[in-house]
Amino acid sequence: MVRAIDAPKSDPTDIARIAVDGIATGAYEILADDASRQAQAALAGGVSLLYPRAVTPRHSRH
Repeated sequence: MVRAIDAPKSDPTDIARIAVDGIATGAYEILADDASRQAQAALAGGVSLLYPRAVTPRHSRH
């Protein structure tokens, strides 16, 4: 899926180990890398953290 992307990638062995460890401990959610943890944190923070440019302050109308 990301073969064409020129960026650092996680080692598949590490991802598999993290997934198996999470399954073994009954983890509800398994986040194997920083990008996943950041995405989850942003989702938990709501739309304004995901898309700060799209959310504008509401102005009161007179």
